[in-house]
Amino acid sequence: MAPGLRRLASRQGDPPRLAPKWPCHQLDEAPSSGDVDRLARRALGLEGVEEVAPPLHAVGRAFALDEDRAKGQPEAYVCAPVWLIIRPEGSLHLTLRPEWAQKVVGKGWGTVHPFARYMAGAVPPQSLVIYRPRSNGEFAVVGRIVEAAHAYACGRIGSVALPDSRW
Repeated sequence: MAPGLRRLASRQGDPPRLAPKWPCHQLDEAPSSGDVDRLARRALGLEGVEEVAPPLHAVGRAFALDEDRAKGQPEAYVCAPVWLIIRPEGSLHLTLRPEWAQKVVGKGWGTVHPFARYMAGAVPPQSLVIYRPRSNGEFAVVGRIVEAAHAYACGRIGSVALPDSRW
């Protein structure tokens, strides 16, 4: 288990609604000014991360790994080398190892991306929509989820290579 996900608290409240059409943006709980920038700074603070143009006609801010660090399984990316998209309303599209994703979804922090259900095989089931954080405490938890997605895309946690990574 990724270190930041070991003691994951449950998200309080009902889950927000997602738009049924690609890219399935969050419809409830509009962000406060600066929320997207705050999430972007968190992503850019991780090793080997750069902001790039969003793939797949997605709207938002996309983050990719440099070639030296992008050693995760193909399923670790939204669209390699992009591992994270922060949408304009503050929700996130990322992937996690299946057992990590199960815990995050089970604790209410996100849901399996609707297209993983509709396009089985084309979109991996560990592709998630993480709900926009609503408070400083939720920003901290979502930051840990982002760090876990980064580790999955890198193919390692610290110096330990994840199974099936390209290290």
